Amino acid sequence: MKVLWFSVTPLSLNAKENTGIEGKGWISSLLQIVLGIKDLELVVVYGNQSPFKKEVEETERLKIIPINICRYGKRQIIKDMMTYSEVDDFVISESLKIIQENKPDLIHVFGAEWCYGMLASHVTIPVVIHIQGLWSQIRNSLLLPGQSSLFDRFKPELWNHPLGFFARYQYYNLSMERHRREEEILRCNKYFMCRTRWDQSVVRFYNKNAWIFHVDEALRREFVECKERWRGGAEERPFRPPQPLLTQEGKRLVLVTTGACYSIKGPDVVLKTAKLIQENTDYQVEWKWIGGTDEDIREFEKLTKVKAQEVGVRMLGTLSATEMIKELLAADMYVHTSYSDNSPNAVCEAQYLGMPVIATDTGGVISLFSEQYDKDMIVPMNDPFYLASKIIDLREDDAKAKILADDNWTIAHQRHDAERIRKQLMECYDVLRRSQESGVRREGGKRNESC
Repeated sequence: MKVLWFSVTPLSLNAKENTGIEGKGWISSLLQIVLGIKDLELVVVYGNQSPFKKEVEETERLKIIPINICRYGKRQIIKDMMTYSEVDDFVISESLKIIQENKPDLIHVFGAEWCYGMLASHVTIPVVIHIQGLWSQIRNSLLLPGQSSLFDRFKPELWNHPLGFFARYQYYNLSMERHRREEEILRCNKYFMCRTRWDQSVVRFYNKNAWIFHVDEALRREFVECKERWRGGAEERPFRPPQPLLTQEGKRLVLVTTGACYSIKGPDVVLKTAKLIQENTDYQVEWKWIGGTDEDIREFEKLTKVKAQEVGVRMLGTLSATEMIKELLAADMYVHTSYSDNSPNAVCEAQYLGMPVIATDTGGVISLFSEQYDKDMIVPMNDPFYLASKIIDLREDDAKAKILADDNWTIAHQRHDAERIRKQLMECYDVLRRSQESGVRREGGKRNESC
């Protein structure tokens, strides 16, 4: 069987290039699972948007093909600031050439947020869309609570950097085009891979006739192979029952959040929550943000009037997986403050290490936890007061922390088992291949004209 992948994020035969915060880790991990399947040949296509041209990489059973789409010239640059249409047309055209040349049995598209999902209207080959996040939800979260317009969101850029404001304004407009394109992809494709109750529900809302396959997320090799497990975080402390606030002095509270420091990830909530804990308890807060920088947090400091350094928030920047594991195991808990998510890698990785997790109830996040997981640890979005109280409750209750940690360890090791994911993936591929064979016999290979 030959499978053609279309990935938004670049992949490489060089494993060092397949790491990072935003998406490469789990797709490259899934790639390793697929390469272990006999009689399966894989071709991976990605869009290279850098100004440096990439070349085709190839081994016996794997070919990686970049579509170099960086456009030059004044007209092209201005046009691309206004619409995706010309880039989409170019990418679809190049993709069809690759499909014709490689003749795959099926096409596997990662994400509905880019134009690859439109290929179904041009080919007779089965196309399955692997839902990651959904742009419609992200767009809905672009303006944070307390902001009524783009003017509020980008006032500093408006006064100091007019061109910067224009670029962000155009990004907001382009997001509407992206949203409409995603809706079209959800409506007119037939096959989807999902992994939470939320993404299944949204797909089903747009497409009552969708065939949905459950395929869980592969984690990075460093996490899967890690032999260590969370044992209590920042301090080796004996069991103690829950105690009232403000009765213990001089204790540390070490929290970790992972991901790029975008507005949808809740950096405003992190700052407000850290400030509440600092002002109302006797804990020494150290809240580490892996993946965010001091520059990233600056605009949220202006928004909240809270200085990260003054409330114990430290931006650690991008770390290797090994460095991340070390920071996570040394923390008291993992805290996820996102406004928009489906099944965030960061939560899954913290669970896999057996950490207690507090996370906002957004998108598919609640599907990552077992039915018996304490629902008080799944907190409302944009509620720093409730979040602060739950952080302190958990920090004060070692017995509960251990129960939550054990529960997370168990469910994550079941969900992210490589053999389980391989079976889920191959079941989907086999169904698609059989449907193609029977469909060609019945319909004479007519392509899907509904898109």
